[in-house]
Amino acid sequence: MRAAQSNDDHHHVHGGLAVHKLLARQLRKHFGGAERVPVELSGFVAAVEQAYLQSDDDRAMLEHSMDTVSEELVDRFQRLNDALSTSLTAKVELDRAVSLLSATLEATTDGILVLDLTGKTVLMSRKFIELWRVPKAVLASPDEEVRLRFATEQLVDPTQITAGVPEIFGDPGEENFDVLLFKDGRRLERSSLPQRIGGKIVGRVFTFRDVTGRLQMEEQLRQSLKMEAIGTLAGGIAHDFNNLLTVIRGHAELLKETLHPSLLEFDDLAQILIAADRAAALTHHLLAFSRKQILQPVPLDLNVVLSSLAPMLRRLIGEDIEIEIAPSRDLFVITADPGQMEQVMVNLVVNARDAMPRGGRITIGTENVVVSDQEPLKGLPSGSYVMLSVSDTGHGIPAELRDRIFEPFFTTKEVGKGTGLGLSTVFGIVKQSGGHLVLNSEVDQGSTFRIYLHKSEQTRVPTPRDVTALPELGGSETILLAEDEEAVRSLVRRVLENNGYTVLVARDGSEAIRLAAAHADAIDLFLTDVIMPGTGGVELARQ
Repeated sequence: MRAAQSNDDHHHVHGGLAVHKLLARQLRKHFGGAERVPVELSGFVAAVEQAYLQSDDDRAMLEHSMDTVSEELVDRFQRLNDALSTSLTAKVELDRAVSLLSATLEATTDGILVLDLTGKTVLMSRKFIELWRVPKAVLASPDEEVRLRFATEQLVDPTQITAGVPEIFGDPGEENFDVLLFKDGRRLERSSLPQRIGGKIVGRVFTFRDVTGRLQMEEQLRQSLKMEAIGTLAGGIAHDFNNLLTVIRGHAELLKETLHPSLLEFDDLAQILIAADRAAALTHHLLAFSRKQILQPVPLDLNVVLSSLAPMLRRLIGEDIEIEIAPSRDLFVITADPGQMEQVMVNLVVNARDAMPRGGRITIGTENVVVSDQEPLKGLPSGSYVMLSVSDTGHGIPAELRDRIFEPFFTTKEVGKGTGLGLSTVFGIVKQSGGHLVLNSEVDQGSTFRIYLHKSEQTRVPTPRDVTALPELGGSETILLAEDEEAVRSLVRRVLENNGYTVLVARDGSEAIRLAAAHADAIDLFLTDVIMPGTGGVELARQ
């Protein structure tokens, strides 16, 4: 292209020379030759020729300059085009990165808040707005104080929103973590990291995560483990204490049989037996709480139990408290121990009565409840349940005490006015029956205890049959006795032998198995303790 352009320029210059030479020649010819050109015009002819020559030189120089400028323009245009292409590529990549970041922020379950080093809001993600429930008016406000005031009004402790913030902004490289407690009971986990651009810290990125459900589950687990540990301890104590009471009561009965009722010692033994019965009732409650009591579950209509118990419940509460019983029709059948269900109702009604010293109202109701995955109920697996509810209009239970009321011996009553075993017994019976216990209570608004028991596979309750009276103790049969406590073992052996029985004594399960094998044809009855080291009574009975 450059060669062609040079040739054109060369041709144009030569063409220009031909024109002005022709003009000079025509002027000379007009005058009949160069020598005839008038002197006054010869200078003109020479000037014309010289002017054209000068014009051609100027044009050639101009064209050369334009050529140079054109080359520079083409070069600069090319560089500009390359730069523009690079800029467009960078913009596409930037748009893609921004789109990816935006999609990530929208998809995350965490709320994101970005502040610059002055504390001014740079970005709020959609999830952040949802978690904090920020209204449009607050979002639209340019005033940071409006946003801060809105945030602090939601928290139980308003100072928590700014706790540690001056420190982390004073040292922007510092990381921080805490949990914010909202007035509506929600808990948001807050953490922050410095925001860096090109290695320089320009602000902070705060993340907020709703951990309400997780913390509730952790608290339920801690409470469950605590109650399990307390139950294990209570069960062990109750078992050992029960053995001591058996010995005390048994020997007191034996001694009483030898005394005439007119003797003072006879009355003393009667008082010992009364005290032993009261102590046995305490161990009964402890065993119920620890879920180590032997239950006799049968198909049961809870409405029938409630109806038969209603007169006694009305006598329990006194005249200044109203009681309403609201059984649901066509109630599901459950499988439970009738005596234990009565115990649950009595304990809950007594607890409700004590919460209303100035009178009030107790409502007892039953209801069928079906829990599904589509309509879950907190803490309950899917299935069909019978719900027993006991509500009162009493003083309610403070939040700080709700986790403790099911602990054995915990009571808010005055010394001597409560054992602290009523609700713990309810808790133990419900858990041992495979049920669930839910408490709802607010101070000065009363309490409601809801018990959920699984629907039985049985669809009808068997008709109760008359129970024949037990015959008097006495006989000549052979009894295999297995008991690991020596004092209890000696007492039972003495009582049985005093009534004519032959007794084979085993100190543990292993010895009982050996004696059973050696006297298989002679043994008429097997009498065993349930809980023993090694092989327990239930396993012995199976073998």
